[in-house]
Amino acid sequence: MPKWLVSAGALKLLADAGMSQAELSADFDTPSTYLVAGTQGSDDYSNAVRTQTFTSVDALRSAVERGLDPATQAVLYDNEAWPLTPTAEQQDPAAAETRAAAVAHAHHLLLIATPATDLTRILAPGENSYDAYLRLGISAAAAKAADVIDIQAQGSEADTSRYADFVKQAAAAARTANPKVVVLAGISTNPSGQSVTADQVGAAIDATRSFVDGYWLNVPQAGNACPRCGTAQPQVAVGLLRNMNSH
Repeated sequence: MPKWLVSAGALKLLADAGMSQAELSADFDTPSTYLVAGTQGSDDYSNAVRTQTFTSVDALRSAVERGLDPATQAVLYDNEAWPLTPTAEQQDPAAAETRAAAVAHAHHLLLIATPATDLTRILAPGENSYDAYLRLGISAAAAKAADVIDIQAQGSEADTSRYADFVKQAAAAARTANPKVVVLAGISTNPSGQSVTADQVGAAIDATRSFVDGYWLNVPQAGNACPRCGTAQPQVAVGLLRNMNSH
């Protein structure tokens, strides 16, 4: 199985959709899982790498200085073109990632950097987002600062060839910048409200498995972070995981 980045909230949705704790533990209670657990831990996944997520460097710094849950081993810095991240950080993601890395590493934490493709709306207005992301070296800059990066390609996962081509190029750029970086790619059960099937997500994984170390499994629902996501679709992830485990 690949490495996973997943939230405790997503795992609860998978449980509610019919996955047993035994199934969930087999997939995610491992040192290969970065578990975003917020401020509360999850005793069912004690072997996972406990992770807290932040959308600004100042929020990350403040939380670390106040003191994180002692079980926390990694912090995730999620810079996107949204109100949750300061404009200055959107305009210079590389500098923001460097600052985030300095904070994380000073406190012996791993940094997971996940700069979104929609940052190109700020950095290269009017240009194709994937082309601009690659041209600007966004994944490479993240890889220079972080221990783990995620390529947020989930918006194209229903188009296997487009998804795979973008992930391959972004991952190669990241590894050139930092051969030791762990590279993940984003997958989603309903990216920005799109309807996708377990087979489509599985095809995206099959097409990129040799380029990346794992995946950020998103099971989003409408909220401040994703106003267009609509109702969560955890059954897509349940089908995906069971398909993967049957092979």
